[in-house]
Amino acid sequence: MSIQLSPAQRGIVEASDGHYLVVASAGSGKTRVLTERVRHLLEAQKIRSRILALTFTNKAAEEMRHRLQNVPELSDRTYIGTIHSFCQTIIEAHGTAIGYAAMPAIIERESDRIAMLEEVFTQSAELRSYLQRHDTAQARRKFLYEVLEKFSFCKRDWKEFEAITNGDWGSQVEVQAFREYQEHLSSQRVIDFDDILLLAYRILSERPAIAGIYHRTYHYLFVDEAQDLNAVQYALIRILGENSKSVVLVGDPNQAIYGFNGSSKRFMLDDFSQDFGASQVELRENYRSSRSVIRAANALYECSIDLDNAALEGELEIVACSDEEEEASWVSKRIETLIAGGSHPDIDGPITLDRIAVLARNRYVFAPLQVILDDSRIEYHLRQPGGGAALESDLGRLFDLGVRVLVNPLNRLHFSELRRRLGISNDVLAKSKDALAILTDVCSEAGESYSDLTHPLMDAWRMLVLDVNKFTRAMDALETSVKELAVSGNGANEEQLLALADIDFLRSVWSNYSRRAAKDSRSLAQFRNQMSTGETVPNVDGKGLTLATVHAVKGLEYDIVFIMGLIEGGFPDYRAVKSGGSALTEEKNDAFVALTRAKRLLYLTWPQNKFMPWDKENRAVQRKSRFLAEIERKLP
Repeated sequence: MSIQLSPAQRGIVEASDGHYLVVASAGSGKTRVLTERVRHLLEAQKIRSRILALTFTNKAAEEMRHRLQNVPELSDRTYIGTIHSFCQTIIEAHGTAIGYAAMPAIIERESDRIAMLEEVFTQSAELRSYLQRHDTAQARRKFLYEVLEKFSFCKRDWKEFEAITNGDWGSQVEVQAFREYQEHLSSQRVIDFDDILLLAYRILSERPAIAGIYHRTYHYLFVDEAQDLNAVQYALIRILGENSKSVVLVGDPNQAIYGFNGSSKRFMLDDFSQDFGASQVELRENYRSSRSVIRAANALYECSIDLDNAALEGELEIVACSDEEEEASWVSKRIETLIAGGSHPDIDGPITLDRIAVLARNRYVFAPLQVILDDSRIEYHLRQPGGGAALESDLGRLFDLGVRVLVNPLNRLHFSELRRRLGISNDVLAKSKDALAILTDVCSEAGESYSDLTHPLMDAWRMLVLDVNKFTRAMDALETSVKELAVSGNGANEEQLLALADIDFLRSVWSNYSRRAAKDSRSLAQFRNQMSTGETVPNVDGKGLTLATVHAVKGLEYDIVFIMGLIEGGFPDYRAVKSGGSALTEEKNDAFVALTRAKRLLYLTWPQNKFMPWDKENRAVQRKSRFLAEIERKLP
């Protein structure tokens, strides 16, 4: 298969063995370069070792697999997936080396982790008083959230983890809380999402023989979006790649926007070059965006994208509106005009809503626009950032809680939530160690008022205990029960419609999982953990116009992009303005990412006045975003 490559791209694809840092600007074809180097190694070089290609999103991994789908025996010759999913396989295979007889269940939801931490404070005589100092539920939640964020910070940096584990930490209260939180997780055979990378790192760093297995298996290592690496992720890359023939990191330092999660472009730019002696190569050409979009992006970061290969002019329009309502009105009218026009000389094919995105720094900016879109009956969806599965019906949530108990009978957190959702007092422990017996007791305790839910759920859970490969049959049985209930109740209500949607969703998740796991190696525990990491969750995009924050569209692109709310305190966010330094740099990177989501037409808007939450009568004068001012100043 012949793929057209530029001389710069071909130089990377066909480079000899060695370590390379590819600094790739937006739209420069970095995914193409990555996939074509994999293809070149497998088909032209016919290497005998496997290739490890790590990404940060399941969408990016799926795109890589799709581009390489015609390579013979691809799944046997490569591992292409997120760094979290790869680390999960390390724990599954070698967790016994650090005391995990089986892969623990993953607690991915923040609300569950907060609940677990609250239990730690309330059950400890020494810690309880620190929680009680906060006299409202809101204040207590804020305190717990801040403590949890510190724990996450420690788990994203091995050195910080060692410090808090050894007690070499500023707050001894936090040291004690951290230790008890980890013990709480361990007693229930669960880990939180941050533990996945940390445990994999422990296995590889503490057991050189196990690291050697991966060294012998993977001689070639690729990392996409390397500007988003944090300390523990880079430490994993360093161990995995220490004997590799070639390690290639690809990233754009101008798109580093996850500093709040501990990521830093220094791991790519400084540490990698120093540790591996990597050669640096730049990709600056752009094959995606119009000249207008590139000029706007280059106004923020000069010469970051090469204009030479941009053939289309496109559009860039900056609009100052009197207030937020006028801004929303202008955006909606321009969208209607574009749709009514049907086409644009710089856009192939008809202009449809799904080719348009409206972006903002924060979700609240969309509120006035959503009112207009609803009134005008313009179809839209609010895109959510990636992550694990989210079930919306009572039936779906109860089924999932039951699965978590089946996977791990010691899971007190989800056992208690299951009881609460069935209207049962939570002040008891499970009466049995057998998971199915626990669920039977809970459902019988719920009583006949919940029988429409518990009877079909018990049938489904029993089916899965007998054979996890009957998952689809279990979903069929649940669907039949819901439809029969709708008929007997004279028509489906909203809850039943949500339940049917959840069942379809679970079918698709199982389908994704079963395609990747051999029939005789499938397990309910593995399936549920892959749901937690988003590995098997389908990329379900809503219909119509996309409304999204910048973090929700990383890696995506649209023919037409509107960016709203470009005011000081809005974009950049007021917290970053107050903090300055790296926080403000990251806001600028956010703006750069937002601009470069546009392929052809770009519209930037800002309200000159707005009502503040504490004063609904007097409009407050707003200042234009410094990023917008910089674009205006530098454009011809």
